[in-house]
Amino acid sequence: MSHPVVVVGAGLSGLYASWLLQQSGQRVLLLEARDRIGGRVLSQGEDGAAHRLDLGPAWFWPGMNPRVQKILKALNLRSFPQHTRGATMVEGQDGKVYKHQSGWEQSPSSYRIAGGTGALTQAIHAQLNSQVTFKASTRVLGMQLRPHAVELALQDGTGPWSQGASQVIVTIPPRVMAQDLALEPAWPEKMMKDMRATPTWMAGQAKFVAAYASAFWREAGLSGDAMSHRGPMGEIHDASDESGQSAALFGFVGASPSYRAGIGREALQSQSLAQLERLFGPQAATPLWSAVQDWALDPLTATSEDSRPLSYHPMYSVGEVPADWKSRVALAGTERSPNYGGYLEGALEAAELAVQSVLGNLSAQAKRNPSTTETE
Repeated sequence: MSHPVVVVGAGLSGLYASWLLQQSGQRVLLLEARDRIGGRVLSQGEDGAAHRLDLGPAWFWPGMNPRVQKILKALNLRSFPQHTRGATMVEGQDGKVYKHQSGWEQSPSSYRIAGGTGALTQAIHAQLNSQVTFKASTRVLGMQLRPHAVELALQDGTGPWSQGASQVIVTIPPRVMAQDLALEPAWPEKMMKDMRATPTWMAGQAKFVAAYASAFWREAGLSGDAMSHRGPMGEIHDASDESGQSAALFGFVGASPSYRAGIGREALQSQSLAQLERLFGPQAATPLWSAVQDWALDPLTATSEDSRPLSYHPMYSVGEVPADWKSRVALAGTERSPNYGGYLEGALEAAELAVQSVLGNLSAQAKRNPSTTETE
């Protein structure tokens, strides 16, 4: 039995890479350490609700993100512009609240996916057929380069096991890969150092969401946008659906990861609701439900080197692989995108580049050995 192509990580990049490989006729084993798909794409809502709130990435930009547009069209997913109509609230460090009559208009406009960004990962996952075997709650502990394959050391609820792979695409963040994956033979220290120096997008961030029975702020002439120098959230936006019927607000928590870890999740939620009440009035204090996602506390996303939220957008590049591994391993994930690193578009671009590398490797191997099949 021939080895499959193994894709490590079932976030957007890993799911898309698996789908592309399936379309090319490859047999794929898709591994995910979490008990869910999506990675940093995380959309939550009440059971059965069509509208879900994004605790991970929420925006894309039509015209600038052609892959996102193309895949949304292929999967019949709708998108809509971020709501910005109405006044913006500004909170000073002294706690005083001001109203700016102009909204927080972006150019080009930010768009959101109907049903939340999780609708995209769920739709790709639904396209995968029997050529793709998906295993959740399965951690990759290491990779060993063999003469005709890569052997992966894995662990799931049943214990440790191993899997041979003709090709491997690793989509996990570079820092997590450098910290958690044992590589034999070892990769050059310069490459490992570069991986440890590559910031994980969103890893230092936390997001807060709150759902309401109505968009009362819109009724008061407010956009739902706010900026705060007091916190805990530094930036707040409307997170409602396209019609505004499923109403919600979300914010990026500006308080440091160490502060957040020190006070705990419940206190952070309480402080965030108190801030929304200061900005938008007493109705904001009693949402239907609320949630906070602290990515800095997620060991599958962040390492200790990600302890501070980024104050700039890093320049990402295609992941470098040692020469002796290059015919077997490719790297994906949004931090491996040379043009759109950090964005949804980057996760898709990196997946395409990794799949091109894998298919090229398989083609070259078939030409060298036209009458043989690599076996376990």
